[in-house]
Amino acid sequence: MNRTLTSMCVAVAMLLYGCGGRDEAGTANLNGQVGGVVASMPVNHYAASRFLEQSSMGPSPASVAQVRAQGPEAWIASQMRLPPTLIVTPANLVEYDLNLDRPAGDRMAEHYAVSLNNLMIGAEDQLRVRTSWVLSNFLVVSVRKVQQFGALEYMNILQTNAFGQFGDLLKAVSRNAAMGFYLDNGQNRRTQLNENYGRELMQLFSVGLVQLNMNGSIKKDASGKALETYTQKDVIEATRALTGWNNAEPNVRRLSSNGFNYAKPMAADFADQHDTGSKTVLGKTIPAGQTAAQDLDSLIEILVTHPNAAPFVSLRLIQGMTTSDPSPAYLERVATVFKDTKGNLAKVVTAILMDPEARYGDVPGRSVKGFGRIKEPFMLTMNVIRGLGCKGAVRDANNSRNVWQNNQQKPFEAYTVFNFYPPNHRTQGTNVLAPEQKMLNSSEFNSRMYSNSGGMQNETMLSDAGCDVATFKAATAVSDEALVELLSQRYFRGAMPAVLAKSLIEANKSLWQREQGLVLAASMMDMASLTPAFGVSK
Repeated sequence: MNRTLTSMCVAVAMLLYGCGGRDEAGTANLNGQVGGVVASMPVNHYAASRFLEQSSMGPSPASVAQVRAQGPEAWIASQMRLPPTLIVTPANLVEYDLNLDRPAGDRMAEHYAVSLNNLMIGAEDQLRVRTSWVLSNFLVVSVRKVQQFGALEYMNILQTNAFGQFGDLLKAVSRNAAMGFYLDNGQNRRTQLNENYGRELMQLFSVGLVQLNMNGSIKKDASGKALETYTQKDVIEATRALTGWNNAEPNVRRLSSNGFNYAKPMAADFADQHDTGSKTVLGKTIPAGQTAAQDLDSLIEILVTHPNAAPFVSLRLIQGMTTSDPSPAYLERVATVFKDTKGNLAKVVTAILMDPEARYGDVPGRSVKGFGRIKEPFMLTMNVIRGLGCKGAVRDANNSRNVWQNNQQKPFEAYTVFNFYPPNHRTQGTNVLAPEQKMLNSSEFNSRMYSNSGGMQNETMLSDAGCDVATFKAATAVSDEALVELLSQRYFRGAMPAVLAKSLIEANKSLWQREQGLVLAASMMDMASLTPAFGVSK
């Protein structure tokens, strides 16, 4: 049987029959109590690895050691004290003619891919990076419309505001040039309204379509119909409040790669195009006579203090970190922190990660029923690379523009403002929220069957990226069992299911060139990535 067929057989067996009993034990009876559970959690390898699956772009040997030494709560505090890692774009790549200067375009494509991957893989402020990644998945900008420099500057905005007030983040996003171009608010004028940004600011970024209780349940009228959060009149009024913005220094001629002046926030240079009349949004009045900046402040204040903002935003953040379908009690606890702090993201993120339901499963064999999230393609690949101990992007030896990443999901490449997957996607035939499951299609599974072999095939590439090649080669030289144990430590919290461990060894006994470099480790990881034991974090 060839390797591809063997991988498929193992994958099917794992998906049909599960991956062992480590995480299938009893459920928690927390009853919303916050006391006691967190303090009793041992900070061992398993607990630290699981915590980092939720709070970083994946556990690495160094980060596991940090969490074990500091404990989760102290690690969070230390991460939040770190300055944001920002991407710096060389001046010669900021502005060039997209049609005439193809070499500059090629260099920018390389800088774009390498810079983002260096940030995700190697930045010290991993909690901030993970938070920014989560934010980017519902505050969406895409290079399918925006230029790459704009997307990098947008990532810097997310990094800078990831632990501040949510209202300040929304203001920065609203004035960001990439967002202004992507959702057209740079074209929004008193004399010609463009509702695109005003609508998405409410629908996707802050309050959502239907009214929510603090636990995420939908408010309904007497007939059982969901109550809408806003009306078309609210969209128009919000759009009026957002008029008059344009790219900074609009009269300066720029080349097409930076036509919207992405490095600078938009300015209200067209004061005569800002609607200064009074507006009423979500039942609250924005007074007449204000500037564009004052109206933006007033609008964001209305949105952030709206009863929906706390559960709506908290759900998005929880889904991106710990569990796709949080219990009503978990969501309400986090939403209460959001409400009480007026959207202080540092406190909200801490509440998400330190909640008893999030930490209950830090003991092997113990879990809250239904708790966890499918690793989206990008996160799964990041987990693999960070588990190798890499310090930055793994670049193709033959083409430095190409980096090892998942081609099904790349940062800032969503096809629409609704992202790669809708946050309300549910498992077929159930009411269970599972947004990331939307990406588990035949193309994704097919790519997993060879993606790690492709990324790990060249030792020089890995060594140049600071990856821990020697440890994996040493384990391979000892025995298959020693290699499987190393994979268990790096990728399964030290608790790889026995049936999976046995399957990886049996399926690779006759692997061609198994003694060369990381061929055997890559083959095993290709197979393991097809299983829920690695593909689901719970």
